[in-house]
Amino acid sequence: MKKLLAVLLSATLATGISLADEMKKVYVNQIVEHPALDATAKGIRDGLKERGYIEGENLDFIVESAQANVALAAQISTKFVAQNADVTVGIGTPSAQSLVKPAMEGKTKMVFSSITDPVGASLVPALENGNNNVTGMSNYVDVAPQLAMFKEVLPEMKKIGFIYNPGEANSITQLKDLEKAAPDFGLEVVTQSVNRTADVPQAATRLANQTDAIFIYGDNTALAALESIVIAGIKAGKPVFVADTDAVLSGPLAALGPNQYQLGIDTAEMIADVLDGKDINTIPVGFPDKMELVINMDTANKLGLTLPSEVVEAAAVIIKDGKAEAVQQN
Repeated sequence: MKKLLAVLLSATLATGISLADEMKKVYVNQIVEHPALDATAKGIRDGLKERGYIEGENLDFIVESAQANVALAAQISTKFVAQNADVTVGIGTPSAQSLVKPAMEGKTKMVFSSITDPVGASLVPALENGNNNVTGMSNYVDVAPQLAMFKEVLPEMKKIGFIYNPGEANSITQLKDLEKAAPDFGLEVVTQSVNRTADVPQAATRLANQTDAIFIYGDNTALAALESIVIAGIKAGKPVFVADTDAVLSGPLAALGPNQYQLGIDTAEMIADVLDGKDINTIPVGFPDKMELVINMDTANKLGLTLPSEVVEAAAVIIKDGKAEAVQQN
């Protein structure tokens, strides 16, 4: 045994690497579980593997959900920082916000993901050279192309419902963007605010009876209760649109938005760069480079809608008979 320890010690001294340092800690604080954020977390896990960080070998990778509870998100962040994570990850604005202070104090390096407005949420002072030990991937995409698609599907649409949690900074940004762009498409935005997932079904029912369609942009509280929104929409004969392409399988009619899994892959690239020794403050905030259209033909049939051929032909993924199939683009 003594000889074995001596050999290990000699190898360690020769390489200059501590055995304790070989296992890197990447701890993920996810604000809530829903398809978009789950896909992002999976992308991070898979992306790190592609970069050579293998769970159980040289990577300790943990994902914890705050269950849409801001106080719980803060507790998770405090624990991760105390456990000396090499990189902490905030998926969703409230979780990321709970890691900013310790990052600024030099207690952690934080990479965020799926954040609409990193500057507005006070995660970074600027998109480049933030110098607060924070960077990450935004999921921001322009709302105008989404509204254009909605109008193609429903040319007579005049009122669009919007459910949001006023406590989520990303949702406030999204609402402002929507209200600014809506008049260009002849749309009136009708809002319902919610503070918890339990408030969503009643808000959805109210909006479904007042509007021509409901749009869930990226609010985590609404997305966590998306099924109830879809049920309210179908009952009233109104479609539900989302910006989360991964959520369409659960019943919304369509989404035009970023690929959340790819967002996770891109986030993993940043994390791996930091683990490899790159200065986090030299890594600028990233954004999706394209949007994908996903449509649910099952929902269209339930609503009695015939989708324009132009919309169907533009889809990257079509859901039919409960299965998602990628469409080869010309």
